[in-house]
This record gives sequence, C-alpha cells and structure tokens, in this order.
Amino acid sequence: MKKNLFLFLSITLNCIGYSQKNVFLTINPKVNGADLQLMTNYSNLSGVAFNLDHFDYYLSSVHVIHDGGQDLNLSNLIFLVEPQNFVLYLGYLNVDQIEAVHFSVGVPPNLNTNSGGDAIDISTYPSEHPLSFQEPSMYWGWTAGYMHMIIGGYGDSNFDGIPDNLFELHNLGDANYRSVQLNVNPTLTSTNQVDIYLNCNVENWIKDISIESVGILHGSTGLNMEILKNVETEAVFTQSAMAGVSDVVNEVGHLSHYRDQEFSKIIWNELIDVSGYNLINTEGRILESGSLETISGELFFQDLSQGVYYISVFDSMGNLLNRLQFVH
Repeated sequence: MKKNLFLFLSITLNCIGYSQKNVFLTINPKVNGADLQLMTNYSNLSGVAFNLDHFDYYLSSVHVIHDGGQDLNLSNLIFLVEPQNFVLYLGYLNVDQIEAVHFSVGVPPNLNTNSGGDAIDISTYPSEHPLSFQEPSMYWGWTAGYMHMIIGGYGDSNFDGIPDNLFELHNLGDANYRSVQLNVNPTLTSTNQVDIYLNCNVENWIKDISIESVGILHGSTGLNMEILKNVETEAVFTQSAMAGVSDVVNEVGHLSHYRDQEFSKIIWNELIDVSGYNLINTEGRILESGSLETISGELFFQDLSQGVYYISVFDSMGNLLNRLQFVH
C-alpha cells in the first residue's frame, strides 16, 4: 500500500503568547486547472496529449513564517506526497497569522546518500516511514540515494491525440534538491485550525520536457536535472488569489464524538448541503472517504488504532463545512 506519512520528531517552539492551532498544508495536484486523475488524458503546455500512472515527490525542510516574519522551523518533518495523499499535517503550532511557507522538494542531503551525515540504510526505517520502501520505488540505492520526484505515463508520439509512448523521469541527486518560498493567505477553518491550500501545477513542472519522446530516464543530470529546476523557475506551486477568502469556513452545523472500546461514533447535525466526508489521521493520510446524504446522522469507525483523528465534512461543491478532532 502506498504511503503518505511524515516523520514528526519533538519540536521546540520558541514563540509563546500565540494561540495554538492545528495547521494543515494541502497541495492539490492540478493539470491546466483541473484536479489530476491518473490515467486521464491531458495536454501539456505544447499541446501534446499525455497521461500519468504515477506522480510522487518528497517535501521537506518546512518553515512557517508567521506573526511579523517569525520563522517556525519544522525541518524535522518529511512527507511523501502522492496523487491521492496530499493533505499534510504540520502540527499543533503556536501561531496566529501565517504569512508564508518555505519548503523544499526532495530528500535533504543529510538524509539522502551514503555521504549524508544522518543517512541510514533504508531497511532500518519502519515500514510506515516515508523514507522506507515505497511502491513505486523512491530509492535508487545507497550511493545514488532517494529520488526526489518521480513521474511517468504515456505521451503522444505521433500527435494524434492518443498517448502511446511510455515515459518515466525518476529524478535524484543532492544538487537537485530544490526550494520554494510562497506568501500565503491561510484559511481560518475554525478557532483552533488553519488550512493552507496550494496547487501543484503538473503542466508547469514538466515544461520543456518532450514527454512524447523522452523515454525512460533515471538520473541526476540532463532532463532529470531540468525537471527539478522547474520547481524554482516555473509556477509549479501556487496559491489561488481567492485562497483564505472564498474558502473560509464558518463551521456549518455541529459535529460531536462518542467513543466506545470497539468504535468511534461521529454525530452530525444541521449540516446543510452536506455531501461527503474524509477521515484523516495526524499524518495527513485520508483513511476513509464516503458520501453523506442527510443533514443529521451518525458515522461509525471501527478498528481504529489508538490516537488522534480528524473528520472533515464537505458540501456538494467540495467546500469544507466543518472539521472535528477526536481521540480514539
């Protein structure tokens, strides 16, 4: 099973006097403004048809800039971002106003190859760790290290609108560890939760890559280097101009939690236009999704491990109505 987990070590917060909030970073993969769906045909910036069967990247060295330029260093977090797992939980943080986020794409050099001062053999990581073995593989061996980003699918080799030629770019190398700095408008989802919504624009990430003829490339130079350069030179990661405005949630309806030894029950009331829900763990993984059809009702979750979870409910347009943190 593919994983979207993060390493969350002890964080020392030097700023005091701010209200603590759960902070989520959501990076929605997009192609030409549409949500990315694997094995769905799209066009790149040159008008060439393509589709993807995998698109995964590491995100690390996170910094949250808040409250007048203070830098909250979360560089001990590392995430594996996948098409179906892109909600990243940054933690319960002492922040009021978030102004910017800085992060890097890839595995930091100190954790990467055998030359990294903190690198360890991949087999010693727990199976749920993002730096453990993945499917598809994100690792190229002890000497070459991790692949910062992998992308593959089919490109249209004869320009008839039908993707037919396999391509893969699996991109690695310490020199290709790329950084992003974005000013953001956060969404105050509730009094103790902030959401930062970004887009990852695939068409810009593959700009100037001839996907129809590139074939299979695994390495750190040439096009493998160029595609990672695009992270810094192109609008790969962006935020909507309406972020923090149109997405603001006014906590529609009510959510409550009841725990039994065998299950957790979520009770909802007065959720007008409710359409669906996500069950999310503290690692940002969506554990379960489903539809809701009534403004009041109950959900039962069994076989949950002991820990903290989040239930998010959405309207028919996909807008977040409410979210509840609960402990099982």
